[in-house]
Amino acid sequence: MLVRFVCLFTVALLLGCILPGHAQEAGRAARKFPDGEVSSRSFVDQAALISQFTVEQYAHQSSLRIVQGIGYAVYQCNEKTPDENKAGQVARMAVFNILNPTATARWVDIAAAEEASNGITLGGTFVSAPMLHARDDKTLRIFFTARLAEDKVPAYRAFYKDYDIATGKLSGLHALRCTIAKDPAQMMDLAVPAIQKHLDFLHGPGFGAQFAKGISTAGDFLEFDGQLYSTIQIKNSTEGVTRLLTNVLMRSADGGATWELLGAPDPRLLTTEVKILAEPAMTQDSKHVYLHLRTNVVEGGYVLCKAKKSDLYSFDAPVKKWTYGIGRPTIVDYGKPIGTVAMFTAPSVSMGGTQMSRNKCDVVLIDPSYSRYTRAFSIVDYNAVNTPFLCLYRDEVYVTYSTGRRRLLPKFGTSEIVFSKLRREFFVPGQ
Repeated sequence: MLVRFVCLFTVALLLGCILPGHAQEAGRAARKFPDGEVSSRSFVDQAALISQFTVEQYAHQSSLRIVQGIGYAVYQCNEKTPDENKAGQVARMAVFNILNPTATARWVDIAAAEEASNGITLGGTFVSAPMLHARDDKTLRIFFTARLAEDKVPAYRAFYKDYDIATGKLSGLHALRCTIAKDPAQMMDLAVPAIQKHLDFLHGPGFGAQFAKGISTAGDFLEFDGQLYSTIQIKNSTEGVTRLLTNVLMRSADGGATWELLGAPDPRLLTTEVKILAEPAMTQDSKHVYLHLRTNVVEGGYVLCKAKKSDLYSFDAPVKKWTYGIGRPTIVDYGKPIGTVAMFTAPSVSMGGTQMSRNKCDVVLIDPSYSRYTRAFSIVDYNAVNTPFLCLYRDEVYVTYSTGRRRLLPKFGTSEIVFSKLRREFFVPGQ
């Protein structure tokens, strides 16, 4: 028996030495990715409430940054109604320790209608579209849209405030400024007229006039080549229904106080009746800047538009990359070996009861050439997983998203903001 054991042990050693490649291939062949249900359940179960749910009837459209272990999530909310973009809607920020979010959360109101500071008085009845940029470990810059008393429509122009992390104090209101048409002398407020005029420069006289129903700071921020990049969104609508929309790429050399407007994808190139290129997630490589946009129609799906870094005023035609294309896309690069990961809203799943729509997101792996999009797994939250936002912090990816645990709005889950983690373990093949 001992001799037989020694022989078998020797053969095993020899096979391990002589045929390591075959053994590794066999091991890889036997692996499979973790069960999607397990990943989804783990993600949803650890989602902790961070919005001020005791008073808010509506909470939606979050943007997340983490500095020194403290999470900062801005979002728009309303204590008077569960409906979006109604009187009383404010921009608010949750501040929390990422190790114990709900227990440590506190809230800072960023901006509200009728507020006055720095010689600026906000008009209208609400503010919207807060987005957050961490300038450094000391200062957060919070962008949002509102109107002045004389402006024609809500969300007519863009503003910002700075938040001092050490003191917890907010600056006064600052109007965003921009240059257009490749002309530094044309400095204007970042508002509807400037963007319309720039769209005329890009796509021909009269093109910009079609977009007259307001703007949104809907795009995330990306820093490269020593400058900050984002987009400004502008739309047109008929009887409250948006049917035409695009985003203008822009860059800033001063942390987002002033911007240079660059190129904009042409929504007329879409083959669908609705011409929407909305809420882009942005990535870049050595040669291109990429906008990942939703078309807001099922047949349009999620599309990709790119511009060469040598000519950021010209985008190619949108190319469909993923199905559905209804909710805001969000993208992050984990680095090797996982790479680029996106979350795309998927068709809602019927589970009975009174679950919200937008209750499913596909977690998608994107190869470096943007040619292969592979579903890793899907996340399903009975209460909705709406407008997720991914944030990379110390090699880990954290997420905020809107949900509807209280069922305050019959259709969409937009009454709470929750904080979760897209764990690396979800992407590691298991035996």
